[in-house]
Amino acid sequence: MSSHPDKNHPFETGLPALSTPERGGPSSSPDAAAMYELQRAAESVLQLATQTHAAVARSDTAGAQVLRASLEKQLTWTTRLIDEMLFGGTGQTTMH
Repeated sequence: MSSHPDKNHPFETGLPALSTPERGGPSSSPDAAAMYELQRAAESVLQLATQTHAAVARSDTAGAQVLRASLEKQLTWTTRLIDEMLFGGTGQTTMH
């Protein structure tokens, strides 16, 4: 058994695989559309985190800083989307 990490799966999230029927696009229901938007936002967070990781690994400080700023903005937006879905814009947040 190798002690090297699996390069095909750099992040282990522990989340179940997605198997949503609207995978190719949102369906007509508002809940499905919101879930589709959340899925796209989450995929963007993961992509930016992966790109940031790669920039740090290759010692690209400037690139890592730009990507980190983008990641922070995307994560903030995604968290707001989650809050809106969970709390319906009541002012409660998942942020501390």
